Amino acid sequence: MCEWLGAAPRFCEPRRSSAARARSLPPAVSKGEEDPRNRQKELQELIVSAENVECILATVRELEGAIVISTALHRLGKVPVTPQVFKDPRFHLLLDRFRSRLPFFGSRQIANSLHGLGVICYREGGAWVDMVSIQTQRRIHEFEPQHVSNTLWACARMQLQEPLMLRALTSRAIEDIQRFCPLDISICTWAFATMKRREPEWLRAVVRARCDFSDFSPQNMSNFVWGLSTLGFRNDNMVLAVGREASRKIQDFIPQELSNFSWALATMDLCDNLMLRAIAEEVDRRGAEVNTWDPQSLSNMMWAYATLALKDDPLFRRLLDASIERITDHDTQNLANSTWATAMVGFRCSRWLDQAAQAAVRKIRDCQTLHLAQLAFAFSRFCFPGHAHGFLPALLEETLRRVEEFPPQSLFDVHDALRFFDVLPKSTSIERRLTCCFEETLQRLESFARLAANGRPTAAQVSAYQRSVEQSDIVTLGEYWTLQFLKHFGLLCPKNDPFIPDARQRILDFRAEEAAKDPVSRSLFHRAQCAWQLSLGEESSLADGLFESGEPVAGAPAGHGLFVCRLRHTREGDAEVQALCAALDTSILRSGRSPPGLSLNLHLSDVPCVSCLGCTLQFQFRFPGVLRVSFDRGRMLSKDSVPIPRPPPPPSKKGNPIPYAPMPDAPRSDGVDRSMVRKELPQGHADTTSFYLNPLLASRRPNGASKGGEEAVPHKLVRGRNGNQQTYYFSSAPTFFDTEDYESY
Repeated sequence: MCEWLGAAPRFCEPRRSSAARARSLPPAVSKGEEDPRNRQKELQELIVSAENVECILATVRELEGAIVISTALHRLGKVPVTPQVFKDPRFHLLLDRFRSRLPFFGSRQIANSLHGLGVICYREGGAWVDMVSIQTQRRIHEFEPQHVSNTLWACARMQLQEPLMLRALTSRAIEDIQRFCPLDISICTWAFATMKRREPEWLRAVVRARCDFSDFSPQNMSNFVWGLSTLGFRNDNMVLAVGREASRKIQDFIPQELSNFSWALATMDLCDNLMLRAIAEEVDRRGAEVNTWDPQSLSNMMWAYATLALKDDPLFRRLLDASIERITDHDTQNLANSTWATAMVGFRCSRWLDQAAQAAVRKIRDCQTLHLAQLAFAFSRFCFPGHAHGFLPALLEETLRRVEEFPPQSLFDVHDALRFFDVLPKSTSIERRLTCCFEETLQRLESFARLAANGRPTAAQVSAYQRSVEQSDIVTLGEYWTLQFLKHFGLLCPKNDPFIPDARQRILDFRAEEAAKDPVSRSLFHRAQCAWQLSLGEESSLADGLFESGEPVAGAPAGHGLFVCRLRHTREGDAEVQALCAALDTSILRSGRSPPGLSLNLHLSDVPCVSCLGCTLQFQFRFPGVLRVSFDRGRMLSKDSVPIPRPPPPPSKKGNPIPYAPMPDAPRSDGVDRSMVRKELPQGHADTTSFYLNPLLASRRPNGASKGGEEAVPHKLVRGRNGNQQTYYFSSAPTFFDTEDYESY
């Protein structure tokens, strides 16, 4: 591959003698002879008016100039093209002519040619690739915004990963971003994400550009936010600003754009309440039209709401009804994601489960191991064995056939479901493999717990422990293996201990209180609870309470000598960790010694994760014989859910038709598509260093909800046992942060 170092070289024709220059001049055209230049113009007109590939390829042997060759390549993207065209000798001749004439191509011809090849998704490369990279670098300062965005889009479509060419295009995009229209910004961001090129300077430039998102079309917004999430770049300010404008244009979004937008928010773990509420109500408004949506849009939307832990029963009801209508078109990923999502938000629909079981059995050989694990988890949570379609035997057979292909976590999930339904034979290859995984996890947690019991571990030791646990990618061992873990270390609370039924009732009472305040509270379907009691002897209760997973309120665990790991998300606020910290904060344990007869009981509403098992073990080695743990499987649903109505938004102070959203802008009368209007740079312009920076509103808002002005609707706060907690979410104008929000990612 040719590589240019330093500045892009200029293309200069070699110096020639006068005789040579005379020989290079086109011969004079005699009377009666046709001027070749006229023929090229005719070919240009033929190509522009061509309606099929044959008309274009028929002209290839006569094509000479850069303009007509680039027109031919560009036109290929305008007519139907089949894969057979890539084998046509005339197509390869066109590519050869493209390569040979590239030194004479300008930026427009380069962009148009690559755009045509990108549209037909030609990925076989060839000798032209090196030359187009060189010529792009040569001409980069001539590239207009449209040329840059079209070329990057084509590179993404063709997966054309030429480092120096992409570096030149990226630099040009950053340099000229103030002239970019919304379409250009959207396309460039999408292209970088598709090529998996995380360009920090581009992302910073986008933030600094202070985009006017009201000019973005729905497709621009969807692709832009999708690109940000795929690149792993979260700027709450900017995304909330996009969502605010998207809510104004929500009726113009097509299903894929609605789905992609919600998927992006979930991937970024950003709860844009305004946009998500607008999406849910738009699904309601479209009614029966939703039944025609493609399965991926349906499943991605459910997956997004479940990932963000937003319980919206009317939305899930409509999406599941549409999914049942399109069940034959669902692939295994759509089946698994949809079923998993319903389990995560606790919305049981036996009609969907029956259809999903039948489809899963039919396509069981196509299921990835993750899909099998998701289905197993959901069916066990819903107590739905799928007997009518033989789901469990099919699941067992397929798991045994592919047991070595499973990642440990997926195999633990399937094993847990098979044991729950009591269909797992003894001494299978599943248990043999999981025994090895279990013993490795046990040894990993035990060695660090013994180390921590002998004195505070160093930062390097803590980091090594956390890294080893996180890299194993095991979040939970499931009910059976967790019981084995607790038994092995003498941590399991006896079943007849009177604390267990009392703790269960306290958790149920707590959930009932939360339900009375908010019927869609996350406490009811998402958050785990832990009831705890510290006692001295059988009668004396020293301290007790109930914690819920969320923000830590009993002090950071590291401050109490407990070290957690990040498994899918941070575990500092897990309910059982908070209970352990609360116990360690009591005067009786603060000294570091426990008196005889002291006992600490924990009862968990869900199966504890591996990080929390590690914390219980660290406590056990510091205070041997004090801790006893019991747990339930989690929320189990055996009856179909009765949909809970969506809470109404508060009334608008200005009479907006959508009370919690800004008033939609009146359509502009000029009929101009603002998403394609490019800007002219003002004289003496200066780069800004912040996004809508307002010093009075520069506070950080970590939870994804927002506060704002007169039309603002704050998130609902309810009083819980541990202070204020957020349970249902509305949204309003985003507050704007300072430069650190994007400079330090």
